Amino acid sequence: MKVKAIVIIALAVTALAIAALLTINLAKTLSTEHPTANANLSNAGYLAGSKLFLLSARATYGTHDGQACFIIEATVRNDYTAQQPPPMDNFPSNSSGEAYFGLTAKLYDENAQIVANDVTSPGSVPLGVPEIGLGSGQTCKVEIDMATSNRNVNNYSIKLVDIAGYPIP
Repeated sequence: MKVKAIVIIALAVTALAIAALLTINLAKTLSTEHPTANANLSNAGYLAGSKLFLLSARATYGTHDGQACFIIEATVRNDYTAQQPPPMDNFPSNSSGEAYFGLTAKLYDENAQIVANDVTSPGSVPLGVPEIGLGSGQTCKVEIDMATSNRNVNNYSIKLVDIAGYPIP
């Protein structure tokens, strides 16, 4: 009876060790299949001379509607105020500091810019990308889906498409 118990315990320990090794190997495989790239640090801070501040950005490879994509999640803060309203504000003397804008990205490998299309929201008008409305001092996370099958992205920059103090018609 003791031998049977020892064999069962040995099999259980072996099974746990194999499961742990498989889990570690799977985690390594997933991390190499879905690498991330760092934002272009020269793009950190205020976007294109505006008062929209890029707080952070992280990226992964994934899919959007079945298309291979490089997906960026950026966090942006609106630093416009009633005293310093965004450009093209219909009521600058009575502004709330609310800003309406669009964001896209450019992708790069070691040698050059990668051809990629922003598919975050196809057919978005008038900017071609989703319009974001953000009150003064507010932050939001923005997802930018760039369609590309290129898995060699090693850098990217986030670009301001347009900005106004009212919804862009």
